[in-house]
Amino acid sequence: MSEEKKKNKIKKKQGPIRTGAVIPFVVFVTVVTLFNIFLLDSSIKSTIEFIGGKVNGAEVNVSKVETKFLDLSFTVHGVQFTNKNKPTENLFKIDTIKFQMLWDGVLRGKGVIKTAEINGILLNAKRKRAGEVYPEEFDEKTGNNVVAQKALEKVEKEFDGNVFGDIAGVLAGGSTGDVASNIEGQLESKKRFEKLQEEVKVAEKKLDADLAKVPSSKKLKSFEKRFNDINWNNLGNILKAPKVLKKADDLKKDIDKAIKAVENANENTKKSIASLNKSYKEAESLISKDINSVSKRMNLPTLDQASIARMIFGPEVLSKVKEAKKYQTMAEKYMPPKKEKKPVAIKTNRSEGRDYQFGKPNSYPLFWLKKAQITSENEQGKIKGMILDVTNDQRATGKLTKVDITGDFPPLSIRDAYGKLTIDHRDEAIANVDAGVGSFIVKDKALSKSKDVTFAIKQSEVQTKIKGQLTKKRVNLKINNRFTKISYETKAKSKALDEVLNDVAKKTKVLTLDAKASGKWESIKFDVRSNLAKAIENSVRSLVKEKIEAAQRKIKADIERQIASEKAKVDNQINKLKNDVNKELAKVNNEFKKLKSKVKNEEKKAKKKVKKSLGNPLKGISL
Repeated sequence: MSEEKKKNKIKKKQGPIRTGAVIPFVVFVTVVTLFNIFLLDSSIKSTIEFIGGKVNGAEVNVSKVETKFLDLSFTVHGVQFTNKNKPTENLFKIDTIKFQMLWDGVLRGKGVIKTAEINGILLNAKRKRAGEVYPEEFDEKTGNNVVAQKALEKVEKEFDGNVFGDIAGVLAGGSTGDVASNIEGQLESKKRFEKLQEEVKVAEKKLDADLAKVPSSKKLKSFEKRFNDINWNNLGNILKAPKVLKKADDLKKDIDKAIKAVENANENTKKSIASLNKSYKEAESLISKDINSVSKRMNLPTLDQASIARMIFGPEVLSKVKEAKKYQTMAEKYMPPKKEKKPVAIKTNRSEGRDYQFGKPNSYPLFWLKKAQITSENEQGKIKGMILDVTNDQRATGKLTKVDITGDFPPLSIRDAYGKLTIDHRDEAIANVDAGVGSFIVKDKALSKSKDVTFAIKQSEVQTKIKGQLTKKRVNLKINNRFTKISYETKAKSKALDEVLNDVAKKTKVLTLDAKASGKWESIKFDVRSNLAKAIENSVRSLVKEKIEAAQRKIKADIERQIASEKAKVDNQINKLKNDVNKELAKVNNEFKKLKSKVKNEEKKAKKKVKKSLGNPLKGISL
């Protein structure tokens, strides 16, 4: 090959633009741009609709999404949240939501939103079509939500009832019908006494096993024979004394073992009797519950204020607690707290190593909305507020999620609304809530409705407050409502009851409702109080008191008659167990103690005799 050709084949010098790097970059930018143009907007839109629907429990719609790739911002237009209680309307509608993301977060594969602006909020706007309402979800993976659901369902049954309808039934004579048909096969006290009979039999077998370990009368006689066979006079003989002492000592030890066996049997007997007595009291306590249960099945009203308040307002209070539990569980699911520590493995000796740290506090979590500003002012009114530090990992940010919103909507008769929420999921799930409305209008609120009675609030102004704390395991909520400017609707077929309803309405021009829900989710306690309950009790008591008390006396008598046989069987079993076992143990215990006392006395006599005759040759020898 000529020199000229070789020179032609020498590579050219690399210029300032590297073609090999530019081409992949151009391809990358083209792909990202195409995704941004054709797919990103629709992806954001469907994501908001899906997650929003989960949170709202009903359909969420987004009109359109506009994204700007260069500054990593996007704007969401026309977000509608369906009112699940009235699907033809929106709970609220948002004109625009603007998001601004951080480039350094994106480059790390994190969704970090520096700021968000929520503008133009419209309440209760009509929808073009009814929105879909989704069924309630209870995910077992979210902790104790299933347990809480079952507990709340149980409470819901306890709140069931219609106080004025039941009173109307008593006045008409319909509530004091056939008691027997409402008792048959449904008495918990009877079932408990039947079960108690089996518990007594088990206790008998256990105590028989303990008695079998107690020495018999035949054994007692053998101990007496051993006692009589000891020649106590031989204690005066230094050569024979040790043998006598050993026999006496062995006898005492065997007697102590026998007494110990008796004492153990006696202790076990006491425990068994105490346990049976406790079960007996439990069975007796179920009698009063059975009376209340039968009374309820017969629609017999209870006239104490607490029961009336629970019956009228319990379902409303319960619905608020259910809603709070739903959102607390949802927050726990999407903002999981620190996992419980696993058991620490046993450490083994090893050579000195080096510590490595992966991740650090205040680093970016997978998702982090730093700040969302809410501003809206339109023909309905004003709303403003702030949402801070919404994230899937609070331990990474070191910040709590906080929400603070206020609103005022005069045309809708909703005044001075506020809501404050603090969520702390760093170690365990804790949510603190403080919310309320200074005034809003309630219409057509039925407090008690049946074919015979109507007692409802046609219209009223209401002030409401809710404050408390929710965790994975416990709840502590206080709810306070105050109804003023009340217009009632009262109607009853019975003239006497109609007068009572009018009297109650006159006494409650201002109606108060104060409720507490507290305790563990699986055993939540409700305390519901209202001045309406007091007014009903005072107005109705004189009208139906005698009829109710007569019906309750009949129910109690019939229940006691039903369980009398089972209760008598248990009484006989327990008394026989007490008498037979205690009598046998006391007799055996006394006999052995007498024999032990005789051994001690003989030893003392022998000691004195030896001391007297030999000048205490057994000094230092323990008897």
